[in-house]
Amino acid sequence: MSTEPGNMHDWDFESESEKEFKCDMEQRDNDISDAIAERIRDLEISSGHGDAEQKLMERVLAKLFQSDIATETFHCYLFKLWQTRNAQEEEDKKKMARAAHVIANTIAPIMRDIVSSEIHKEFGA
Repeated sequence: MSTEPGNMHDWDFESESEKEFKCDMEQRDNDISDAIAERIRDLEISSGHGDAEQKLMERVLAKLFQSDIATETFHCYLFKLWQTRNAQEEEDKKKMARAAHVIANTIAPIMRDIVSSEIHKEFGA
């Protein structure tokens, strides 16, 4: 057996160690993903009257209002939603549903980013 440094290295141990590290990282990523999904599910089924939900919505709106375009979109569709609040005709109901859809799509990514960021901080990621 050669005594060169490359021949004295335990390649099998390093290979196993690398495999364990990859499994640990995959498990950590899965745990983070599961925690984010669970937190969002909790928010979806909550009553909306809790302190945590109100603070989250304050943060979402504060972030939303940092962008002039997002603010204008939010205000515009909020007004359209208000205009169609007593919708009786099918066309008005469609406008109301569209406005609600746009509002949800405007705030949902911000909410996901905030929740995701909090989860990553908890996991030290």
